[in-house]
Amino acid sequence: MCLDFRKRPLLIPVVCVLALTLQTCLDAPHDNIYDPENPNKVHVSLNVNEIGLYELQGAIVSLLCEDTVAYSDTTDEQGTVEFEEMNPGIYYLRAEATYFSAVQQGPDSLWASDEVNYRLELRTLDFEDDIPGTHSPHRFAAETGTWAIGEDDGQSEAHSVPNVYQGIDSSSQETALSLCDTEAQYFLIETALKVDTASAENWQVGIVFRYEDGDNCYILLLSCNTINCYRRTGGQQTLMHTAAIEMHVDEWHTIMAERRDGENYIRIRIDDYLLFSIYDDMLAGGQVGLIVSNGADSSPVIVNFDDVTIDVTNTHIQQ
Repeated sequence: MCLDFRKRPLLIPVVCVLALTLQTCLDAPHDNIYDPENPNKVHVSLNVNEIGLYELQGAIVSLLCEDTVAYSDTTDEQGTVEFEEMNPGIYYLRAEATYFSAVQQGPDSLWASDEVNYRLELRTLDFEDDIPGTHSPHRFAAETGTWAIGEDDGQSEAHSVPNVYQGIDSSSQETALSLCDTEAQYFLIETALKVDTASAENWQVGIVFRYEDGDNCYILLLSCNTINCYRRTGGQQTLMHTAAIEMHVDEWHTIMAERRDGENYIRIRIDDYLLFSIYDDMLAGGQVGLIVSNGADSSPVIVNFDDVTIDVTNTHIQQ
């Protein structure tokens, strides 16, 4: 076999071209909008509020790339934090603060030269930072009955553990009531709840909304087989809606009432199921809260509440 050495000189220019091409790629400008080495960085400002209204100072805000915290800072007195000179990329946004369950949003694509603003709301009170025995935890005021932070570490898949907010009604004269300290026309209130096995058979539990006072409010009460929505005006109580349900003691359920901005009806949900809506505007606004009742009996009714979500503006529906 003969080798034709006359073709070998062609190898030199080919190698040179490849070397020049490789050098050009290595020295290419970093102008891709996702390139971390792009000289044009990202500017993010972020506002954190609690229950849709209050500016939240001291919240820890993090931007995560996959599962790693890339940037982190704490909100100022206005509930604001800013991140400058960020590398472009895809991030999750996370906010956490005392008394609240953390929230996470994303993933969001942040391109080079982007200047963006986010708003995050911490709305779910998990009671984990409240001292056991506290009667009125963060944002709540116990009005009647017996209320205290306690412990319930069972069924951890259904609620945050171990702390719960327990309400007890053992009076034949009045129900147990604890209210959020802010009034609003538009609102969302949702809570996990569990009736203790030591409760009297005629137990009733639920939420109040548009609460002006004991004589003017809406009351949503669950029992073992029904749910009733009442309107109380001038001390006179009217049944607005009733529905059949099935609930058992020592089981966690969720209940929610919601009135959104721009809507003229109130949605009622149980365990994420839309049960019914009511149309009524006789009471324009008021507080929201938790209620426990023994139906004018003297036998105690004991209920654990947990993961109470409250938004008293409800103009921003955060997924």
